[in-house]
Amino acid sequence: MNDSDEPTPVERRALDALPRSRDPRPDLEDRVVHALQRRGLLPIPLAIRPGRRHLVPWLAAAASLALFAGGFAAGQFFGTRSGAAAALSGVEASHGSAAQVAAHAERIGALYVAALAALNQVTDSTDPATRAKARQAAISALGGAASEVAQLVPDDPLAAAVVRGLTDRNREQRPAPSTRSVVWF
Repeated sequence: MNDSDEPTPVERRALDALPRSRDPRPDLEDRVVHALQRRGLLPIPLAIRPGRRHLVPWLAAAASLALFAGGFAAGQFFGTRSGAAAALSGVEASHGSAAQVAAHAERIGALYVAALAALNQVTDSTDPATRAKARQAAISALGGAASEVAQLVPDDPLAAAVVRGLTDRNREQRPAPSTRSVVWF
């Protein structure tokens, strides 16, 4: 075709050479379907029994509710996993400069502090076992961060003191080795 939407003479002749046809009668599709069903080439649709017609809307509603709940649960599961991965993915993506890595570390540190503050506000945090787990997680993360800072800046007295304090704390919390030896025969 040329710049206008009109066909060229060659295209016009090709279009005119195409065969012309009429629209089929409206009942043709129904007749073909019934003929194929009679010969067993198309399955006959199941008829809903008159006494069970009221169940169809309820079954459809139940199926849609199950699909919705499944989608919601999958979204929650994958959303929480991808949220943590997205928070950590900035480290790999920002190998470009020290400033970018430092900014990312600052964001992650702020998230850590916010998570600890939120943990304090949770209603079941009054349970001693839950608080012990939370305290252990917080101290473990603090120890890891302090170790990295001590490697980054070996002369930093604060990082060295934190690492030393956590090491001493871990040593004190370990159970004392038993002085009693038992020989079993």
